[in-house]
Amino acid sequence: MSGSKNNLKLKHQPKHQAKNQQGFTLIELVTVIVILGVLATGISSFLRFGVQSYTHAADRDALISSARFVVERLNREVRNALPNSIRTIGGDNNPCLEFVPINKSVNYLDIPVAPEAPSNSVDVLMLQGDLSSTTQYVSVYALNSDDIYDKKAGVIEEFSTVANSGFRDVPSTISFANSVIFKEESPTERLYFIGSPVSYCVEDQAIYRYQTYGFGSYDSDGKPLITDTTEKVLMAEYVDNYSLPGIDTEFPFQTSPATLQRNGLALIRLKFARNLEEIVFNNEIQVPNVP
Repeated sequence: MSGSKNNLKLKHQPKHQAKNQQGFTLIELVTVIVILGVLATGISSFLRFGVQSYTHAADRDALISSARFVVERLNREVRNALPNSIRTIGGDNNPCLEFVPINKSVNYLDIPVAPEAPSNSVDVLMLQGDLSSTTQYVSVYALNSDDIYDKKAGVIEEFSTVANSGFRDVPSTISFANSVIFKEESPTERLYFIGSPVSYCVEDQAIYRYQTYGFGSYDSDGKPLITDTTEKVLMAEYVDNYSLPGIDTEFPFQTSPATLQRNGLALIRLKFARNLEEIVFNNEIQVPNVP
């Protein structure tokens, strides 16, 4: 009997082992694959949404930073421009905003005005600190941009030296290489130390700042002429003004001359676009200086 029992156990043992060694069925494998596919799709969609959100936020931050930098720089420089020097140049394809920066503003004691005799020096008050190395000219009572950019005698004069007293209430003396006579007296007895013109130009979906190109130096398109001394600096990228509907020939820069009721204005409208992000800046800059 014991022998038959042992034989019985041996007969049933292979069946038990075979049952334990069975794998997944095809249905189970397909089910697992489908579940994993659904999970992978959901996770990838979530990750893709996160990446897109980050990319859009980064693009918007880049646009805002670029726009703010150039707009704030324009605000600061245009507000310190010589009265009546703000104008647009460059035509339709490469519009530019041009102006003449002021280095210092002083009050003169007396200037030669016709029919007085010319003089090779002028005494001024309130001159403190050193003049910028780019300051070459003085201006008195400039009433229009043509006189300024043509460097009309009696309106814009190049000086040779300045004997700076260093005190506001002690006269400083401006000397000229040749005797000069000014066109008109300033009602406020104001004299400006100025440098050469500065321009902000829209080119190839970017904004560039030009300086040290001098008065009357322009290329065939009306833009500042690039020479060995011209400084051209990239100020902002991703400019997309030309996709705006209804733009005019002076866009994105427009100017409005001073009147008896208000000072001169520079109107700026810049559109920045990168990928799917767009930002439009509308800015009105008032020139507080008066002739």
